[in-house]
Order: sequence, then structure tokens, then C-alpha cells
Amino acid sequence: MPRPAVSLYTAGVAHASHIQSYSEYRKFLEDRYRALKAKDRRFSHRHISQKAGAQSSGWFADVLAGRQKLKTRHVEPLAAAFMLDAHEREFLRVLVDLEDAETPHQRHAAYEKWFELKGVRQKKISRAGLKYFDRWYYPVLRELLSLETFRGDYAALAAQFHPPIRPGEARQAVELLKRLGLFQPDSHVAQPVLVKDASIKSANWKRLQKAFMALAPSALDRFGKDERDFSALTLTFSPEGLKKAGEEISALRKRLLILSERDPKKDRVYQCLFQ
Repeated sequence: MPRPAVSLYTAGVAHASHIQSYSEYRKFLEDRYRALKAKDRRFSHRHISQKAGAQSSGWFADVLAGRQKLKTRHVEPLAAAFMLDAHEREFLRVLVDLEDAETPHQRHAAYEKWFELKGVRQKKISRAGLKYFDRWYYPVLRELLSLETFRGDYAALAAQFHPPIRPGEARQAVELLKRLGLFQPDSHVAQPVLVKDASIKSANWKRLQKAFMALAPSALDRFGKDERDFSALTLTFSPEGLKKAGEEISALRKRLLILSERDPKKDRVYQCLFQ
């Protein structure tokens, strides 16, 4: 786990009323409402509630407060009331689906659509790129380099890791990422989310998981509760129940990717291991 980066830049964040900068519809609707209200004082909660076909004039206030949930049927009238274009309307629909999904399959579909509309690319690690899984610090370095403008100081780069790596290891890791096309110096283009090709059975992936596990005990002692999150459950399941639990964890991983993607203040890298 690296220390906080020193020289950071923050990628451009969309305007507060731009729906693609949100992963939750209430905050978006509240911000868009204020923007429209500032331009037209007649734009009111009552007006929006009427447009949505609600029985109560306080329905929209209840939505913003979390006392009411939007349904798919509300998307079209709200899109009209808030003057959303076609892309924004579809994004609102996905945000509604993310909250309204009841099954892991529905959540998975909503997450995939969110990434598609957000423009977040995915890239599979092929057999030729399996060396990416050889060392625990390769994935960490890739994420760190997306936060920090690298100036060629390998000693400073290596010192940012917990536990620290050697400058020579940092240099070798940077060169590997370059060869694999996973790091482009001086490029601020958003990097794709890397996914493992499920068709490839490799010992590399197991070695990486074991390396992550080996880091956990020292992290438990080294960092305070404000810097790490450790928890555990002891449960009973049938084989079918375990499969459903795995689907829930898969949905959680995608949710965490969304939280990371929309965090405008991210400045450090965390490793998450689910077992």
C-alpha cells in the first residue's frame, strides 16, 4: 500500500450538474434543480411532482430526502422536466436501475451499462500480459501512476509503497508496464479497467492473490482504523448459497469501481482482497 503521492494532478471533473459525474441520482437531481431554479424561480418541487404524475406536491422533496425511490416509469417525465438530452436520460435510467435492482444479475447489468455510458473502457489481460500478475506491486504501481506525474525518480517512487520496494524494482516495473501498453508517460487519457481473461488458467493469478494475502497481516498492525478496513464473517451456506454470495461480492466489486471512478479527491492506492 503506497504512501500518499506527493505530486498529484486531478483529472478534469465534469460540471456539477453534468449527470456523468454522478453515481447516485438524488444528488444529481438536487444539483440540477438548484441550477434550473436559479434561472427560473417558477421551477418548483410542486411542478416536478406534477410532471412525474405524483399525487403529493411533496413527492419530489421526499425523493431527495430518501423517503421515496424513483422507478423506471419516472425517468421519462423527469427527463422532460429537467430538460435532459437523450444520453442524460439514459444515464438517469441507469442510476435508477442501480438503486432499484433486486438481484445480482440486475445489479450486474446496471453496473455494466453505467460503465458503458460513462465511457470507462475495459481491457482483458491476455496470456501475453500475464507477467502483470507476477508481483503485487505491478497493479499498485499502475494505479499510482494514474494519480501522479512520474518525473523519473525511481527512488522516490519506490519509497511510496508500503512495504517499500527497491528503486531497481520500481524501474523494472515501470518498464514492464510500458511494454504491456499499461503505462504511457505524460498521458492523461483515462486508463481502461483491467479484467482477467477467464478462459486463461494461470498460476500467475494465484501467486498474486497469495502475495496480497501475505501483505494483510502487517497492514493490520501497521495502519490505524482510519487508514484500513478489516472485517470478517463466519457463515453457513449450501453450495447454491455460496454461489449467490459470490454474485453479491462480484456486484460489490463493481460498486467499488464506480466509487473509485467518481472520487475527485483520490490520492492513494488501496488493495482489496475478497476471499
